[in-house]
Amino acid sequence: MKRILPIVLAVLALSSCKKWIDEVHLNPNKPVVVEPETVFPGVHANLARAILFDARYLSKYVQYWASTAANDTWDRHGYQAGFDAAGEMWRTHYYTSGQNLINVINQSRDSKPEYAGAAYAMFCWSWLHTADMHADAVILKQAFDANRLTFDYDQQYEVYEHVIKIADSAVLYLTRALADNGASARLAVGDAFLYNGNVERYRKMAYGAKALAYHRWYNKSDYKPDSVIKYVNLAFSSAADDAIVKFDQNPIVNDQRNFFGPARQNLATFRNTEWFVNIMKGVYANNVVDPRLAFIMKPAANGTFNGLRPGVGNTYSGTATTNNFWGFPNTANVAGGVDTAARTYFKNSSPFPIMTYAQLQFVKSEAAFKKGDKTTARAAYIAGINGHFDHLATMTGYTPITPAARAAYLADVNIVPADANNLTRSQILMQKFVALWGYGFVETFVDMTKAKWDPNVYTGFTFPPTFFPDNAGKPVYRVRPRYNSEYLWNVEALNKIGGFAPDYHTKETWLVNP
Repeated sequence: MKRILPIVLAVLALSSCKKWIDEVHLNPNKPVVVEPETVFPGVHANLARAILFDARYLSKYVQYWASTAANDTWDRHGYQAGFDAAGEMWRTHYYTSGQNLINVINQSRDSKPEYAGAAYAMFCWSWLHTADMHADAVILKQAFDANRLTFDYDQQYEVYEHVIKIADSAVLYLTRALADNGASARLAVGDAFLYNGNVERYRKMAYGAKALAYHRWYNKSDYKPDSVIKYVNLAFSSAADDAIVKFDQNPIVNDQRNFFGPARQNLATFRNTEWFVNIMKGVYANNVVDPRLAFIMKPAANGTFNGLRPGVGNTYSGTATTNNFWGFPNTANVAGGVDTAARTYFKNSSPFPIMTYAQLQFVKSEAAFKKGDKTTARAAYIAGINGHFDHLATMTGYTPITPAARAAYLADVNIVPADANNLTRSQILMQKFVALWGYGFVETFVDMTKAKWDPNVYTGFTFPPTFFPDNAGKPVYRVRPRYNSEYLWNVEALNKIGGFAPDYHTKETWLVNP
């Protein structure tokens, strides 16, 4: 017995040790049960992060912004081989948020329908934007299968069909939650950074994603404008419903601040493009100056508003030097991350929109325009412009545009034709382009590629003087999948769709052709 006791104690010790190891060192690929209230803040932050990170590249493709350096890769519709640049939306969807949303849905269906519905609504948004960027290099049917190491790709339109389907799931659970008096309070516990527990606004967000998914068929013979209009009408009622992700107002580390703010120094070499500045100055609208110009941009020291030409770099000097988004000329660093001169989305604590009323109204306008209902198209077009004015009024650092200035702008026939029959698709998309500046980079990329970069639609648009060498003289139509997952680990599937071709990113997508 004296010899047996130490052996028993040793076995018990080893057993306890193994239990401790199993509990503390969990398999990172094995789902862990975490309460939805704990998961949601991280998901919200990642949705914003996905666009904020990839904005550095998409903004140059669509010519919102350009680099102060000449021959910038992205200004010229190129890409960076061997890097994850423009892969954050992919990473967010498949790595940081997707499985979390699935877990929330599975845990919450019965006991917390508000969380299941809100998770579905955010999943709609994530699926939509992932397909928008990566076209037919998206994984749908085999996604989130923990037993697979490689994955087959699905068609872009299949993802949009999936968005429409799960939007219905979102509405189902959120409608159920609206009948539960305790749902809003429960949701608010994990919802400090988006809707603060407003169940109805999540339902509107789901309807908005469904409208956007239907609108992706715009170039197809089976496009359904009535469905687009129906779901826009069920979505946001005003700018008060905008989906805007907030940042921690008392950050512990710098990375908790706004990615666009001066404290994080990510946009030091970015400036507005000459084309965007010209749009705001009314160059293509009989010189009717947009009253939003002076708020969106800070003039150079000499009082002029200047922008850069993509691929050319900064050609201004002295008092004509263009300001960065933090209000300083030619300054790569802002001491201490001072943001007192920054506006809109560029302060250290500025919130970031991921879907807006203005955006959806322009979608409705374009749908009605294609249907031939010019009266509805004009009304939605006006609502879109007004919606953006209202949206800007919620942004930090806003100097109010007077009601008289807004009214005068909308009364000008160069902006809003008196006769609805004189409204053009170009006017709709040009105003939408303005309304999405600073946040709607993916939606604008979709719009411009659907229109095949047509200067008859996007008045004044010109390509950079030269394209990236791999492009073979062609513009971009898709974003390459994330390098560190697909190009390293999913080679066979990528080869099947020609993903290793130097000009793969210039191949037209399903969105483009009838």
